Amino acid sequence: MSEQTAHTSKWTTLPNWKFQPFPRDTRTIITCVFLGLCMAVILQITERIDLALTGGSIPIVSAIVVCAIWVPSAAFYGFTGALITAWINPIISNLTASQPMAPFLFLTNAAHTVPVALLVWLMKAKDRGLRLWEVILIGQVGGIFDALMFGVGNRVILHLPWDFITVQLLIVQPCCFVGSFITYVIMRRLLTTGLIKKNDQADSQQAI
Repeated sequence: MSEQTAHTSKWTTLPNWKFQPFPRDTRTIITCVFLGLCMAVILQITERIDLALTGGSIPIVSAIVVCAIWVPSAAFYGFTGALITAWINPIISNLTASQPMAPFLFLTNAAHTVPVALLVWLMKAKDRGLRLWEVILIGQVGGIFDALMFGVGNRVILHLPWDFITVQLLIVQPCCFVGSFITYVIMRRLLTTGLIKKNDQADSQQAI
């Protein structure tokens, strides 16, 4: 019975950590740059897959993958992590001309990660981690803002009709839903490895 309870708890609430909206320590910046570079490498692959599937107008594969790094970065490292990981890939995408939407990715990526950091700041209790349904909800909200901004870019840059943009939104949101479960697993793994500061660790460092 205890094993079943432990298994159930893994899919209910994440271990606790201390959320800081604007961390400025060197470790955070280096970690976020590393995560941003990892995301950039992954997106260089997924963007080309999406380019082959939809001409780059609907980020089907990318929408699933971005949740795995963007949401943990924003949740664990606040707005600092949200912006660093969001803007490294657009720099590389514009330098390599990986897709026609590359100039607009600065806005679309930030439209995803900044609301995630804001929602974690508002929703996370100090005495516990996020619940699974909260991770899914946060992922959906971030995905909606991302898809809406991406739709504006499709309209401005690719001159696509609004009907197509509506279909794009309906396709991207289920992808973000699937990505939220991957996000939850990755966040739990990161928290259990000790790479993320827990509440007691952060408090002890402040006391010193």
